Amino acid sequence: MGDDRALVRAVGLLHRERALSEGAVSLIPVGPAGSLVLARQLGVPLSAVSAARAVLDGAVAMRDLLVDDSDGVVLGGIGIPPPPVRAGSGAVPRSSGASVWSAYRSLVRTFVRPPSGASTGSGGGHRLRVEADGVVLADVDRMVEDVTVSAREGDGLADVLVRMGAGAEPGPVSGPGSDSGPDSGSGRVVRVRASAVTVSGADFRYRSDVGITGPVRRRTWTLRPGAWGLTLPLQR
Repeated sequence: MGDDRALVRAVGLLHRERALSEGAVSLIPVGPAGSLVLARQLGVPLSAVSAARAVLDGAVAMRDLLVDDSDGVVLGGIGIPPPPVRAGSGAVPRSSGASVWSAYRSLVRTFVRPPSGASTGSGGGHRLRVEADGVVLADVDRMVEDVTVSAREGDGLADVLVRMGAGAEPGPVSGPGSDSGPDSGSGRVVRVRASAVTVSGADFRYRSDVGITGPVRRRTWTLRPGAWGLTLPLQR
């Protein structure tokens, strides 16, 4: 019983004990809707009664898992949002009620676009090197607005999206599901499918499921297909 944090904590503990293959994880959600975003995205009923029924007579769905180089786990996805716009940069300031970090609260939704005003077209970006399965998607000589990595269940590859800064032209990209094209925002977008993603460069923070980590200068996430099981209601 618990919320998203409890679920991530339980899966992380089982992973570190190398016990994820010994049985499925079940969750009876407890808490406000805002603390159960990940559970809902993974298919867990938010009704405690329905979830308890699924624990008793549901089916196990195998889920992919992102594991980083510090042995941390990510159930849904990670995001490196645009850096905060500095005062005097010429960008329109955003109200205190919304922040870059809150925009990534629902990161597990595939490739959520930052809310209006989050783009850093005139406010700068990150100097990052982004590699997917050894292929360089962006390097420190090009400004990067944001990066997202999301697990897709069942096919053993993660979705990787890199949004370049205004005026940046991404280099040639090849690989499964690779795509590079213009975006309606300030720059260009590179999308690929990969089993491992490495981000390095200047200090950056990232959101993973329910928490913010950083600053770090390098992090690698590796997708482990079907690494854990989650008990869900039977599909009728």
